Amino acid sequence: MTVSFVAPNDPTGRAALYGKPPWQFFGRSITVFARCDPAGIAALTPAPLHPQGDPVVRFSLHDLTCDLGHGWDWAQANPAAARFREATIGIGAIHGDLTGFWDPFLWTDSDAELAVGREFYGWPQRFGSIAMGGPHSLDGWRIGDRASGLVSRHGEAAFRLAVDIAANTPADVPAPPFQGFFLERILPDPVDLSRRREVFFAAMSEVRLSDIWSGAASLTLCAPELAILGTPEPLAGQVHAVAWTKNRAQRLWSETIA
Repeated sequence: MTVSFVAPNDPTGRAALYGKPPWQFFGRSITVFARCDPAGIAALTPAPLHPQGDPVVRFSLHDLTCDLGHGWDWAQANPAAARFREATIGIGAIHGDLTGFWDPFLWTDSDAELAVGREFYGWPQRFGSIAMGGPHSLDGWRIGDRASGLVSRHGEAAFRLAVDIAANTPADVPAPPFQGFFLERILPDPVDLSRRREVFFAAMSEVRLSDIWSGAASLTLCAPELAILGTPEPLAGQVHAVAWTKNRAQRLWSETIA
């Protein structure tokens, strides 16, 4: 009898890495918005998507708690599984009347996030190490503070960022709102080696941002695969607390590649 939502499946149903959506997230983020090479952005955006608007890319670090579809009580009782960090690089994209982010690169330190990204939703997750600063535990963020972070993989830096906090306001940059994401899932068949490629759109609901601060930013790209973005020109940075719900996705494109 199948008990678990996904593998590993066991009689208790507790071994599975994650449960059914919706998933509830909350935590803190550090983001730098940077102008990057338009040709590189276009090359990283898969058909049938197209880059949207100005060539501004979002580089974000997240320190999060997620219930993985098991509910808030589970998240409170299982902090080792529910707490994780994630780093994302987001490109504004469009398809028809849909606008959102396409993330060609993501890193996480959670096996559940890695699995759900690659086998379920279609985020190209990879394991990585994410170090990020946070606000003073009693005083919160203050003007003059620096929020900094480092993403690394296999002991090598992927990118570094920092925000010099100057105002208790959102960053004024041309980027899509944090409301929806385009996803690309590519699953190979172990028998004939064909691949099933699907493109989805997942809307985020109940998005809430608070404790928003912004300021000048710095950004250094280190990983070889990020060279396609050119030398980024940081426009601004932002830190905030955030909560959202991740729901089911809608399929936009499907094909089999021999």
